[in-house]
Amino acid sequence: MTFTKFVAATGLAVILAGPVLAGTNLTQLQRSVANVLPTYGYANVDVQSLNSAQLAQINHLAGSGKGHADIRGSIGAVIENRIVKFFGKLS
Repeated sequence: MTFTKFVAATGLAVILAGPVLAGTNLTQLQRSVANVLPTYGYANVDVQSLNSAQLAQINHLAGSGKGHADIRGSIGAVIENRIVKFFGKLS
């Protein structure tokens, strides 16, 4: 592939991917956490429902170097805290 074709193909890929990424309306931190959650069994969690502190905690945990089970449990605790607070507001 010549350099010109490479640049053209790369430009086209960026142009086509732009609307897909723009349509998500997620912050960089939300996208990062959304990519991590399925790895630890939490693919069904809506990152937009998490507050910035929870997102930061999950992002930190994912890069902590701990074992998979420890990270999964800790992420679950962060998410559970959101759920407990939500139901606490209902009662």
